[in-house]
Amino acid sequence: MLRVLELFSGIGGMHCALDFLDLNYEIVAAIDINPTANVVYSSNFPNVPIINRSIETISLKQWEKWNADLWTMSPPCQPFTRQGKQEDLNDRRTDGFVYLMKTILSQLKSKPKYILLENVSGFEHSQAHQLLLETLQSNNYSYEQYLLSPIQFGIPNSRLRYYLIAKQQDNSIDTYSPIIHTRISNFEKLLTKLHEQFPLKTSLSSEENLIQNRNDQITDQCSHSSEILIDSNQSMFINDFLVSNENSEFELDEKQLKRGLNVCDIITCYAKRSFCFTKSYAKYFEGTGSLFSTLTDHIRYFTPKEIANLHCFPLNYNFPQQITNRQAYSLLGNSLNVFVISILLENLFERF
Repeated sequence: MLRVLELFSGIGGMHCALDFLDLNYEIVAAIDINPTANVVYSSNFPNVPIINRSIETISLKQWEKWNADLWTMSPPCQPFTRQGKQEDLNDRRTDGFVYLMKTILSQLKSKPKYILLENVSGFEHSQAHQLLLETLQSNNYSYEQYLLSPIQFGIPNSRLRYYLIAKQQDNSIDTYSPIIHTRISNFEKLLTKLHEQFPLKTSLSSEENLIQNRNDQITDQCSHSSEILIDSNQSMFINDFLVSNENSEFELDEKQLKRGLNVCDIITCYAKRSFCFTKSYAKYFEGTGSLFSTLTDHIRYFTPKEIANLHCFPLNYNFPQQITNRQAYSLLGNSLNVFVISILLENLFERF
């Protein structure tokens, strides 16, 4: 059985990706300092030991005791985001990551065989990234790096992220590739499974096809990706991820419409793309994610459940009643795309 340590675990996106692969595994611990994220995680995975502590406060002895085969991690992205101060390793939120690299991984006798890391696009230009590569190299890990977005696989959401998969080797490695790939293979079986989870609901009339063709012209611009990796007929629609078309609870009021209409991206159920949803969605308008135009021409926010669907969380994934919509948006904005992670894990275990 694969022993997994989920670091900076958030709301459990890595856990969901492992479930998507039907692996024989156990989470020996999920560690995150955010108590709200831990409440959501615990609600969905009540049997996992959750540790609400800073990574740097956990002793080397405890890491040896866990003896994990796989580390998954999504370190805090704020030190590297374009909207932030980009203080990199000077930002205290990187302390846990630095501790992992300089103290734990370097000194650990029972090192993990596999590592998967996710972060924002831009991490690859940071000092933290350089520390990561240097640590992996000095501990005999081979690795591959990627910049991937869900929209490349026909999921109608742009969420470009940096990913690294690593595997420890028995012998030292002479050369390491600096290439950051923008395409990946070995995902066809998983794509079929995703389409079973979110079956196609939408068939277009000729007029709607014209609208969709115009949407497709900006798909590449939306994705910031070098290429789409599937046939166009495999692309999914926003409609395939909606809970319902209409939802009066999430409609914008007149004041919000005046503020938001001129700065927001507004899409319909026929769209094959949407902008990246950030943690400030429904708090600010510009650059925080797309709005939805219903069949009755109302403008509304996407619900937290719909954004979770676009992130490919399982359909039975839930937010506990005590979690507000604002909290859910914030947690989702810091989360990841489950399907993309599952592809990387598949490649890590079977090919790499």
